Amino acid sequence: MAFDRLTESLQTVSDKFQEYGTSTAEYYKLRLFKSSMKGAVSLVNLLVFGSFFLFVLLFISIGVALWLGIVMESSFAGFLIVGGFYGLVTLFLILFGRKMIERSLLLKFSKVLYDEDDISPKNQAKQEVKTYKETVENHQE
Repeated sequence: MAFDRLTESLQTVSDKFQEYGTSTAEYYKLRLFKSSMKGAVSLVNLLVFGSFFLFVLLFISIGVALWLGIVMESSFAGFLIVGGFYGLVTLFLILFGRKMIERSLLLKFSKVLYDEDDISPKNQAKQEVKTYKETVENHQE
C-alpha cells in the first residue's frame, strides 16, 4: 500500500516535471516571439517615420540654403553654410552624443523586450512549487 502511494507520487512528480519543462519551453517561445515582433514593429516605425523626417529635413535645408543664397547674393554660399552647420552637428554628436544615444537606445529597447507585466522566471517557479506541494498534499490524504 505504501509502495503504491510512493510509485504514484513519483509518477505524479515525473508528470509535473514534464509539464513544467513543456510549459517553460512554450513560455520562452512565446516570449521570444513577442520580443521579436515588438522589435520588428519598432524597426518598421523607425524606418517609416525616419524617412519622412529626413524628407522634411531635406526640403527645409534646401529652402534655408536657397534663402541664405539670396540674402548673401551668392547661390553656393547658402549651401556651404547649411552643409557646415550639419557638419558641426555631426562632429558634436560624434564627440559628445555617442554615450547619450547609446543609453537612450538601450533604455528604449530594454523596455520593448522586457515588459513589466511578464511573469518573472522566479515567480513562475514559485507558482510551480506551490502547485506541486498542493498536489503532493492531496495524494497523501
